[in-house]
Amino acid sequence: MVPRHLTLALLAAAAPAMALGASLDAVVGRALFERNWVSAPSSTQSDDGLGPLYDAPSCASCHQQRPPEDFDETTVQPGTIIRLGNARGAGDPAYGNQLQTRGVSGQTPEANPDIVWNVKDGRRAASITLYSQGFGALAQDTKMALRRAPVLDGTGLLAQVPESEILKQAQAQKRKGNGIGIAGELPWVTVNGKRVLGRFGWRATSLDLKAQIAMAFSRDIGLSTKAHPDPFGDCTARETACRAGPHGAKTGEVEIPDSMIDLIVKHLESLEPAAPKQNAAEALFNRTGCAECHATLHLADGTPVKAYTDLLLHRLGPELDDGIGEGAAAPGQWRTAPLWNVAKSLKIGGLLHDGRARSVAEAVEWHGGEAAPARARFKALNAADREALAAFVSGL
Repeated sequence: MVPRHLTLALLAAAAPAMALGASLDAVVGRALFERNWVSAPSSTQSDDGLGPLYDAPSCASCHQQRPPEDFDETTVQPGTIIRLGNARGAGDPAYGNQLQTRGVSGQTPEANPDIVWNVKDGRRAASITLYSQGFGALAQDTKMALRRAPVLDGTGLLAQVPESEILKQAQAQKRKGNGIGIAGELPWVTVNGKRVLGRFGWRATSLDLKAQIAMAFSRDIGLSTKAHPDPFGDCTARETACRAGPHGAKTGEVEIPDSMIDLIVKHLESLEPAAPKQNAAEALFNRTGCAECHATLHLADGTPVKAYTDLLLHRLGPELDDGIGEGAAAPGQWRTAPLWNVAKSLKIGGLLHDGRARSVAEAVEWHGGEAAPARARFKALNAADREALAAFVSGL
């Protein structure tokens, strides 16, 4: 249960949304999503537990809906984290699965990263250098890569897509075979001994919104949940000060109970995607082969979900291979990113998993592997058609 005093505070903060007719659960969930957590101990119970090491004080600080002010591109942009790992899917033995660049009072952040965007042939990619590493060198096989927080509009609808619809997409691609060069793989994850399809996260490592939220609380904010009960988040055994640091839960309890996560899920389910737009350029989208992966899925009742994703894993070539395995995804494999929030993504940080692409055309240029034939067909269009197709996707 959410403590009564916290519920009252959240309701007060969310009163404007309630006035617009939003459901009570979604309103409280939004307030929790936007809430800035503080370090323990705090004078306000159930409001603390941040860190000890962390990347963001709230969910909303990552999933911002506007570009940050006075952003210095050499730093880690709000809404972007540095992923750590190797081809086997293991995190770094000293730094874990994610670099935490902030710490509560008395704690040493893991490192101070410097980001350089290198531009070649009109495409940019990030190189990352770590300064002031607090816990020694990274392991020899550890790779670093940026990950941006996606726009969340429509995620609740994606959660409703039945597993059978995703299986059907994989089967259809398999039947077509190498004739289209597409061979999406199913992102199986094991939960409580049962194999289920992942669908959230850049590599579909979370089976549902609740699992994705719990992971973010642990790695991004340093708050414990039932799924990730360690109060020190992503801190490894080598980070003894972090593990010994203050946290906001009593012994045997967690800082974020399932009841809070369920309310945040309600908030995310209330975020509707933009209405589908009729555009003649969608025929070009289909003709070039983009729709083979960026497909239209359907709910159990046949309602189309115009998210433009098949929710499968695809190999996109060596240039998008960051050397990190995650869940069922090998290095170089990515879940097909939904396109229905491209317009917002371009405003707040760019496209692809790390925000490297500043336009739809630039994102297409990075598509290799299974997507190489579609990229070639896009480039073979005349200039007017290329511009029309890029404008269509840019407006989604």
